Amino acid sequence: MRRRLLVAVLLLAAAAALLVLLLRRGDRVPGPPGGATVGAPASPGAGAAAAPGAPPRAPPAGLPFRLSAPAAAADDRPASFEGRVVSTATGHPVGGADLTFSRAGAAASVHAGADGTFLFEPPERGRWNLAAVTAPGFLPFAPEWGHSPVQLDAAPGLHVRGLEIHLTPAVPLTGTVVDEDGRPVAGASVRLLGASGESALVPIADRFESGADGRFAFTAPEGAVLEASKAGYLPGRAELTVLAMVNRRVTVELGPKHEPLGDGGPITGKVVATGAGPIEGALVTAAREGPFGVVGGATAQVVTGPGGEFALRDLPFGGYRITARAEGRAPGMLRRVGPGEQGLVIELGPGGRLRGCVTDASSGAPVAPFTALVFERRTALRLAPQRSLSVVDPRGCFAFDDLTPGPAALVVSAPSYAPSEPLVLEVPSPASEAVADVRLQAGGRLTGRVVDEVTRAPLGGAQLSVEGMLSGAASTFPVLAQATTGADGGFELLGLPRRFSVYAAAAEHHARIVGGLETAPGEARGGVEIALRPVAPGEEPRTDLAGIGVQLAPHGDALTITGVVPGGGAAEVGLARGDEILAVDGRPVSELGLGGAVEAIRGPEGTAVTLTVRRDEATRVVAVPRRMVRG
Repeated sequence: MRRRLLVAVLLLAAAAALLVLLLRRGDRVPGPPGGATVGAPASPGAGAAAAPGAPPRAPPAGLPFRLSAPAAAADDRPASFEGRVVSTATGHPVGGADLTFSRAGAAASVHAGADGTFLFEPPERGRWNLAAVTAPGFLPFAPEWGHSPVQLDAAPGLHVRGLEIHLTPAVPLTGTVVDEDGRPVAGASVRLLGASGESALVPIADRFESGADGRFAFTAPEGAVLEASKAGYLPGRAELTVLAMVNRRVTVELGPKHEPLGDGGPITGKVVATGAGPIEGALVTAAREGPFGVVGGATAQVVTGPGGEFALRDLPFGGYRITARAEGRAPGMLRRVGPGEQGLVIELGPGGRLRGCVTDASSGAPVAPFTALVFERRTALRLAPQRSLSVVDPRGCFAFDDLTPGPAALVVSAPSYAPSEPLVLEVPSPASEAVADVRLQAGGRLTGRVVDEVTRAPLGGAQLSVEGMLSGAASTFPVLAQATTGADGGFELLGLPRRFSVYAAAAEHHARIVGGLETAPGEARGGVEIALRPVAPGEEPRTDLAGIGVQLAPHGDALTITGVVPGGGAAEVGLARGDEILAVDGRPVSELGLGGAVEAIRGPEGTAVTLTVRRDEATRVVAVPRRMVRG
């Protein structure tokens, strides 16, 4: 999601077992709309920011590269884009990388030199997409053809220099398939969900089988989801979290022994335009849909052919939400579709339009590059990611033409800047367009070090990331601050919002979330020490968090408590499942938003937070102590 503001799938107890069996995804489910964990163990999101003197951490799942802020120059020559390809692990040049750019179905490629440098001179003016970046020994950037989230606008006399594309090394990983008692399972089929299909320029291996010891070898980006299945068992899923990546291993637990739920198979159909004919090149995605409309990550995706036809093949048994998206069209969706259904028709109407420009709040100068993320605004507390776009345009402007008309919110992020506050807006009907300009403030800076809790020795190579609602954005650069510690355990996080939480993980240690941190725009704060517990022999790494020990889900104007951790502060003061939090330290949660409310509730161990809580028709104010909750 795929990399955060921790969003858990929080359901009623009657549906919990079914959710685990049908939608098991490891530690987290990405995206902000479902709920949040506050003082209960969970796993991080994917953001990014390079730490000086330390190798940068891998960028968000599915996009194994990023761009540094480019400088631009202008003259009367044809447009050009110049930069270099480097490794995220070392920062060293990646020689011989191949870059493919596309526009209106045509393609143009360039080859990076031995020093990783490249020069792309578009053969014609207009909007180009970065279609693929590949190099031996690295995970490719290769989305479905025609659906890259990276835009480069070529105009005569425009020259963009300083582009830096980071490819992630294809690190060998080990997976293990086990049963519910932890015993290895041989001969299980494992698939990597959501991998680009046959329409991708460079598809990656996505099918594996466990050996006699239950193990299989593979490579995949952080945030990828693995699904294991074997006759006689319910399927199981696991996500490649930061903990899995730093330890280079992941365990996929099958469900209980069970008779087959039903047959899998393909889902076929076509995508058409309202009042017109078929749409070629539409992106069609199948995602598992569970109880109460909870949707998992993409199981399969494909691009439609000349007649608008699509075939999502080899889908396991279950119910799926089928979505289709095309340029200039609002997305379309079919719910509760089962494998084997044929001849579906997804109709796409004209898309809502939104445009704007991004500038520096101090100087008024254009900001480039940046990521713009549009949310569907279902309620004040429930924002569902709808569309994200990474823009490389020195003019600092963006445009969407494929949005669902209705209430929305816009958030923009750029390197070294703090993410903007959600800008509430209305996407109009296709006959008109919305205009939303965004001014970004300089982000804060945090320095410190990560150490072993027992020995106090520094932990080099630890991964740190800031959580937030942008974690699901498709971006070519870090949308949330991220860093890797050096040999001395030191780190630097840049582009920080005013209030935030930091997730830290290191090999053979339990991860930890440190909440309640604050910086002012452009402020530098140092001396923060994060101590991680070592993992005992045979113990699986988990996540520690200082908080009140509850799980929350948005409901109307409140956050409903859906779970209480025994021994936490919430349990001590008598908070219970079903209670509704209306305000945090006197501020309504509807004003704070889901992310802001979660950050306000979290804080340093040993402090307290004041909550306004509603139970039935009665309302009370209670001070809740924050404590460390062990994963």
